[in-house]
Amino acid sequence: MVQDVHTVMREEMGNAREEATLSLTEAQRGIVALTAGGAFGVLAMWSAHTTLLRGLERVWDPQRVAGVLTLAYASGASALFHYGSKRLRVARGASREVLHSSMNVVRQVADEIADA
Repeated sequence: MVQDVHTVMREEMGNAREEATLSLTEAQRGIVALTAGGAFGVLAMWSAHTTLLRGLERVWDPQRVAGVLTLAYASGASALFHYGSKRLRVARGASREVLHSSMNVVRQVADEIADA
């Protein structure tokens, strides 16, 4: 009986390891895609900024345009940073809950094996 439990535990650990490896590979692919997308996004924003800058400089003096764009960009960056920080805190909390649940299951199985 104990041998059967050990076999099941090894199989489950092997399955968990394979799933973790697959998840890591997918995460790496996602990071590469996000990085490339971010680079293209920066280029697109640079182009849009240049177009906006040239257009506004026809109407306002360059110092005013620089100030307005700086304020707009800083406000957007601040709002996105704040939002992203909140999302990361929520994700970190969810990860902790899953880890604690998994540890409890492992403890329960270990206790059952010890009692058998």
